[in-house]
Amino acid sequence: MLDVNCLIEKLCETKVILIPITDHNLFNILPQVSEIFDSEDAVIHTYATPILIVADLHGDLNALYSALRKKSELGCDTVIFLGDYIDRGPASLDVLEKVFSLKIAEPDKIILLRGNHELKETNRLEKLFEDLEYDECLFASINNVFDKMPVSAVISDKIFCVHAGIPGPVKLSEITKEDAYPYVWNDPSEMEGINQSIRGPGMRTFGEDIFDEFLRINGLERMVRGHSVIESGFKWWFGGRLLSLHSTVECGGSEAVGVVEDGDLFILNG
Repeated sequence: MLDVNCLIEKLCETKVILIPITDHNLFNILPQVSEIFDSEDAVIHTYATPILIVADLHGDLNALYSALRKKSELGCDTVIFLGDYIDRGPASLDVLEKVFSLKIAEPDKIILLRGNHELKETNRLEKLFEDLEYDECLFASINNVFDKMPVSAVISDKIFCVHAGIPGPVKLSEITKEDAYPYVWNDPSEMEGINQSIRGPGMRTFGEDIFDEFLRINGLERMVRGHSVIESGFKWWFGGRLLSLHSTVECGGSEAVGVVEDGDLFILNG
């Protein structure tokens, strides 16, 4: 059986070496990780403890290595990544290769959610397409895998994890991979109801009233999300029931991760 801690150490020691794009190992493992994602539901349920929660990485290998070291140091059985593995930073393909390798090694304990940068409409305009040397076939191959990624995860039936937010007070059973857009784009807001976001057309904000009803109808207690650059690395919303995390300094802000142990939610900075 593969020793995942040894794999983590090996991945953290690996140096980035410039090679022809078509020789990158990422493309060798895409079929295997695609098959795993295809077998997963849009909403992943886990009852593991403790669990590490990692937000946006944006091509930042150092942030990934920092999170993996915390996993080992804290003895976290499971890691939930909230999406946005690529773009902005210098090592998108290497970050993808490493998290996909971890997923293949322990598919039930490495939970990889989809972020807005795992949408082709976003990553074509950001750094991924450039990193792929504008190769349409490679671009399509990676985005076909992204299309199969789960949208959210629920910890012990109480904590809802998602990249960005919710479209309204929907039931968990209504969440689908095909309708991922609002879950990877929408933000919490002090304004009640569902409103237009300053991010752009089609993107929305949700207020505390919407959030409360979403928790109520699903029997949930809290939400953890990423998506936003935060100077301190984290921000509490709605009376401490919604936690927004930021896990890379690549696009500003500070690094922070979350830990859930026996139902309690903690924050680790740096």
